[in-house]
Amino acid sequence: MNVRYLYQPGELEGGAKRATDPFWSFKMIYTLESAVTKPDEPVVYSLRDGPKRSFVREELLVVPSNKQLPPAQCRSPDRTIPSRLSAACP
Repeated sequence: MNVRYLYQPGELEGGAKRATDPFWSFKMIYTLESAVTKPDEPVVYSLRDGPKRSFVREELLVVPSNKQLPPAQCRSPDRTIPSRLSAACP
């Protein structure tokens, strides 16, 4: 299953949080690697090639398999879009 994960406060570098900062991971789409279940506790997931921490269901966003990432120049958190690229980054 393909997912994006919810950023933790302060996970993105760059000082104060702005309204335009992303909430979900945007550089990659990750695959679930494992799920750990314990009685009376939420299921905990880990991601293949993702952060070395675990996630609960509410911290993951399922990405449909037919979706593609936007072009690389549109995924940089500190990007400035030149006019010639503005059509490529809606």
